[in-house]
Amino acid sequence: MEKQISLAIADDQQLFRKGLISLLNDYPNIAITVEASNGQELLNKLEDQEADVVLLDIQMPQMNGIETTEHLSKRNPRTKILILTSHNEEELIKHLIVKGAHGFLLKDNSPETIVDAVNGVTENGYYFNDKVSKEMVSDLLVNYSVEPTFFQASLSAREIEIIRLISQEYTNKEISEKLSISIRTVEGHREHILGKTNAKNTVGIIMYAYRNNIISY
Repeated sequence: MEKQISLAIADDQQLFRKGLISLLNDYPNIAITVEASNGQELLNKLEDQEADVVLLDIQMPQMNGIETTEHLSKRNPRTKILILTSHNEEELIKHLIVKGAHGFLLKDNSPETIVDAVNGVTENGYYFNDKVSKEMVSDLLVNYSVEPTFFQASLSAREIEIIRLISQEYTNKEISEKLSISIRTVEGHREHILGKTNAKNTVGIIMYAYRNNIISY
């Protein structure tokens, strides 16, 4: 049986939000547990109801998507953040990746693409598409001017091994099979790596590894 993913949606455009919810309700592996009209309302609701993935609009009143991403990545580090946007600004995307976003979707994407993104970010920890290409992330690793605040971590040999597999785009399932450990153990190692390094997401782990000569590009 396919694992059910709990999903939160924050968008101030009620018609868009309700329409998206109606479309996603047709997919049995996605359960929409929270909806909000702004970032502050989302954070308030997530105090009582967890979500595996958040679909987050950028332009919202009271607390926009950029501020919400920063708060959410600190307070709910296990929640994956997918940004809904009509913008195609590379610097904004890079900034949001550093703040903790795990992927990006255009607001005119099809429901199937959104479902693919929700499933992909759950399984892989990130979602790449034409908008956020691997080339952009590689450029971010090497050239981005705003340095994330990493901790100097004492990583175990197993954690370093997992970081290298993450950088090669292995999924949690593939890592568990390759190392003969459970998926839950892989997830636990990811959480420890995030905590030790102060990385915000999978891209942050790769940035840390690059800057500390664990991997090279």
